[in-house]
Amino acid sequence: MKLYYVANFYMPFGKAYGIQLAKMCEALIEEGVDLTLIVPSRGPQGSLREFYGLRVDIPTIWLPTLDLAAYDRFGYFCMALSFSASYLVFLWYRWLRGERFILYTIDADRYSSSALACIPVPLFSEMHGGKPRTLATRLLFSRMRGIIAINRIIIDELKKTFPRSLARYIAEPNGVDLAMFSPQDKAQAREKLGLPQGEKIVLYAGRFYDWKGLEIIPRAAALTPELRWVMVGDTREKFVAVANEPLPENLHFAGSRPYGEMPLWNAAADAVLVLGTKRDEQSYRWTSPMKLFEYLATGRPIVASATPAIKDTVTPGEVLLYEPDNAKDLAEKVRRAVAPGAETAALVNEALRVAPSHTWSGRAKRVIHFIESTLNESII
Repeated sequence: MKLYYVANFYMPFGKAYGIQLAKMCEALIEEGVDLTLIVPSRGPQGSLREFYGLRVDIPTIWLPTLDLAAYDRFGYFCMALSFSASYLVFLWYRWLRGERFILYTIDADRYSSSALACIPVPLFSEMHGGKPRTLATRLLFSRMRGIIAINRIIIDELKKTFPRSLARYIAEPNGVDLAMFSPQDKAQAREKLGLPQGEKIVLYAGRFYDWKGLEIIPRAAALTPELRWVMVGDTREKFVAVANEPLPENLHFAGSRPYGEMPLWNAAADAVLVLGTKRDEQSYRWTSPMKLFEYLATGRPIVASATPAIKDTVTPGEVLLYEPDNAKDLAEKVRRAVAPGAETAALVNEALRVAPSHTWSGRAKRVIHFIESTLNESII
């Protein structure tokens, strides 16, 4: 299977979307797909294998693109259009030369993938959220053969918005690399990271974005002064700007850390945290946090927001769910998570049991089968 994966993303890049894209490409290549990644040339370029610590090289083509980031939304729109023009020229040239291939893309925005509908080859797309009904999205959905959505809520939303689309759907949440994330000794992890051995540690890992509902953390931390809350992903100053809350003394910041170091931080914690807020649709209904699957494999109790998106992926038998935006309930669930006993042991054991069903490798196998069965069905 020859597959061009087209993504309007800076690559390599340390944010979650870059990691997700790289790990999925790695998994598809390891499953035998002849994959080439096509991305815009803006930003630094380099080996994806070295940057993400991958097991395989990802053949990558950086296409010339306007760099107008300084012009905000209008600049991004112009960059997306220039990237679309570049990949149209490249892909049409390949097709006219007799090369036959499949196109695979991801919803980086509302319009940069739509021009792929103009290439006369099978088109598949990952969808990480709902889409408005615009001229660009109608064009895309008119030619789409298959959609890989990260949860079933997104599938229901897309079917309502594009009822005439003939695309087939499959729900595939994000995944985890079990070779990287697995249970480790807590004391050794804390020693390597310089963390105190005698304290109960609650870990939040991730970028500090407003849509995540970060303001709940200082509120819950203030209610649990006996616990040490550790934030990994950005600076104290960025957190203050986003959360706009006073910070209690038991809230500590480790800054941005390399992705390869995250298994140590997970292992060092007594409980790990996944947020979700009602005030943002992305956070509440559409997300599929990679950290959730990494936590399942880590062997630490997970406290997660009871949003529809998270409940679509895990059950109360695997994680402790707290009411979204309720700091008092979060504080109570965190106290339960860090307390040793039968409840937390059962949660950890069940999480470890289900973790192997959420690997990138398994996801890639199911996506390949979905693509092949969709194409075979159309031939019949």
